[in-house]
Amino acid sequence: MGTSKKKDLQRSDAFFQNLIQSAVDAIIAADKTGKVIIFNDAAAEVSGYSVEEALKILDIRDVYPGDGAREVMKKLRSDEYGGKGKLKTCEVNVVGKNGDVIPIRLNASIVYEEDKELATIGFFHDLREEIKMKKKLEKTQVQLLQAEKMASLGKLAAGVAHQLNNPLGGISLFTKLILEEYELEEKIKDDLNRILKDTQRCSDTVKELLEFARQTSQFMKPCDINRAITRTLFLLENQALFQNIITENDLSPDLPHVKADIQQLNHMFMNIILNAAQAMEGKGTLTLKTFLNSDKDHVCIEITDTGPGIPEDIKNNIFEPFFTTKEEGKGTGLGLSIVYGIVENHMGNIHVTSKPGNGTKFFIELPLNVSESEGNTNDQ
Repeated sequence: MGTSKKKDLQRSDAFFQNLIQSAVDAIIAADKTGKVIIFNDAAAEVSGYSVEEALKILDIRDVYPGDGAREVMKKLRSDEYGGKGKLKTCEVNVVGKNGDVIPIRLNASIVYEEDKELATIGFFHDLREEIKMKKKLEKTQVQLLQAEKMASLGKLAAGVAHQLNNPLGGISLFTKLILEEYELEEKIKDDLNRILKDTQRCSDTVKELLEFARQTSQFMKPCDINRAITRTLFLLENQALFQNIITENDLSPDLPHVKADIQQLNHMFMNIILNAAQAMEGKGTLTLKTFLNSDKDHVCIEITDTGPGIPEDIKNNIFEPFFTTKEEGKGTGLGLSIVYGIVENHMGNIHVTSKPGNGTKFFIELPLNVSESEGNTNDQ
C-alpha cells in the first residue's frame, strides 16, 4: 500500500473515531459473538463503564436486562420496526454497571456483508432527564388547573359569603332577643337555641368561605416556621381530640425564616393537624418534621399521621372545595382547599402521599426568596 493511501486511511479512521466519540448519544456496536467493539464516551457516561473496560470485557447481552438483547435482535430481524435489519425509535431498558435500569430510546441496525450478519450498532438516547421533565411538567399542569379552579371558586365563595352574612346576623340577633325578652317554655327555648346553634354553624362556614377567598390583606414578613408549628400544637394539645395522640417533633434548629403571612401559616397548620387528628379518630401518632431542601432555597414541612390513609381514587380530589369524606354536618370540606390556597399564595408547593391502611403524609415546600409583590394577593 502506498504511503499516500496509508495516510488517507489513517486520517479516515481518525475522523471516524472522532465522529463516534463526539456523538451526543451513546453508540455501542458489537460483533456477531456479542463482543462490544465500539463504545463511545456518551455510552460510558450513561452506563458507568469506562470505554477501555467496555471494549475489554463487555458483552452486548450484559447491556440489556434479562432476555432484552434477544428481543432487540428479534425486532431487528423483523420487517415490522423500520424494515429488516433496522430498529427505529424503540423504547427499551438497559442496565448500568451498578445495576440501575436506565430507560433509553434505541435506534439500531444490523451490519451486513452481502447477506451475512457481521455486527450490530445501536444509538442509545438516555430518557431519564426527559422522563423527569415530563413528570415535572405534568405536576405543574395539575397545579395550574387546580389554581385556576381555586381562583374561580374563590370569587364565587366570596360572593356567596357576603350575601349570607347579613341574614345570618339578623337571624342570630332576633333569636337572642326573643330568648332574652320573653318568658318561654323550655321546649321553645330548646328550639330557639337549636336555631342559634345552626346559625353559628352557618356563620362559621361563611368565615371559612371568606378565608378561602382570601379577601383580607396579607402581611408578609420573616416568620419562624418551627414557632408557628409549636404554637399551633400548644393551642390544640389540650383539646379532647388530642388526648390519645402522640406528637413527635423533628424540627430543624437552624431553619431560616420564611417571608410569609403568619396568620395564614397558623391557619394552614391548624387545618392540616386537625384533619390528621380527625383521620386518626383521636388515637395514633402525629409526626412533624422541618428541614431545608438540598438546594437550600426552600423550607420543607412534613406532617405525617398514622390514620387509615386516603384511597387512591379520591386522593386527587382532597384539595377541592366542599370535598369531604366526613359525615354530613361534621365538616365543610373547605379545610384542605384553604391550605392549598395558602400554599399557592406563598408561591409554594404541596402534595400528599398516602396508602390505605398506612397513614398520610403532607409535604409542603415554601420558598425562602419570595418578594413582597410575589407573595401578596390582597385584592382578589
